[in-house]
This record gives sequence, structure tokens and C-alpha cells, in this order.
Amino acid sequence: MADKEEAEPQYDKAVAERVALAEFGKLRDEISGRSTAAWTLVGLNATASSALAGFVLSSKADPRLLLLLPLLTPCLGLLFIDHATNIGRIGDYINTVLKPLLRRISGEDKLLSYEEWVDNFETNKLRRIVPFGLPLVLFFNIAPVTAPVYTASRIDSPWPWVLWALGGATTLVEIVFWVGFLYPPLKRAISGK
Repeated sequence: MADKEEAEPQYDKAVAERVALAEFGKLRDEISGRSTAAWTLVGLNATASSALAGFVLSSKADPRLLLLLPLLTPCLGLLFIDHATNIGRIGDYINTVLKPLLRRISGEDKLLSYEEWVDNFETNKLRRIVPFGLPLVLFFNIAPVTAPVYTASRIDSPWPWVLWALGGATTLVEIVFWVGFLYPPLKRAISGK
């Protein structure tokens, strides 16, 4: 008996198209919501860092208060990375699952090309690192790196050293996550693939 080619599963193309488009719409809504939340974290980080630094530098607060920054800002940075990572995963899902399905159903090869376009845009290392990566890494890490340096000579009891060490560890973890987040796109940009 000759091998038979596997037949494509039978389904109602109109129903499949509606379901795929509805899923696409919900995923784009999730991207929008996550993007808004991520940029809210940026604003929260700016507000908290500026307020704490302003109080301390104006001599109206104990300098040890700055030890909160290496705990707060890396946590906000990690939440930003989480949103950005999930936005990327949603884009990958749209690009690898929904796009081929909708293209096959419709017979139109140009549908849902935006994710490909974004991927091509991100292969330019200058565009990827300078306006996106570098400012965010600095933004979420300048305060947690400088605050312990500033407070080190002003610590006069043992408990602030615990906060100092915990803040340093939290900042280090966040920096590792930033490297893990930015390295793959940078590698793609360098290789041009």
C-alpha cells in the first residue's frame, strides 16, 4: 500500500479565522496593557529615586535612607524586564502561530507582517542599544549603584550594612537579568540575523 500524504485537518476556515483574529486582538490588547505598565514602572522609578535623593541631598533626611534605592529600583527594573519579555513572547506567538494560520486560511502572504518588520528593525545594533537598552540599564541602575557608595562612609551601626549588602545583591541580580534580556537581540544585531 502506498504511503498516503497526511490530509490537512478539516475545519471551518471562517470559524478558525474569527477565532485567530479574536486571539490576535486580545494579544495586542495584552501587549498594550503590559507596555503601559512597563512605562508606569519607569515613571515610578524616576519619582522614587528623585524624591529620596532630593530629601537626602537637601540634608532633610538621613543618608541611610538611600539604602532603600538598591532594593526598590532593581525590583522595578526586574518588573520592567518581565513585561518586556512577555511582550516579546506574545509577538513571537503572533509571528509563529497566528500569522502562518491566518496566511494559510486567507491565502494572503502579507498578513501580520509587523512582527517580522520589528525583528528586522532590531537587527540594527545602534538602534537597539542606544535609544532602548543603554538608557534603561542606566536608569534602573545608577541609583542602586551610587546610593551604597554615597552611604558607605555614613553608616555607623551594623544593621544598615545588612541593607547595603542586600541592596548590592538585588542590584547584581537585576544587572544579570538586563544582560540576559539585552544580549540575544544584540547578538542578533551583530550577526545581522
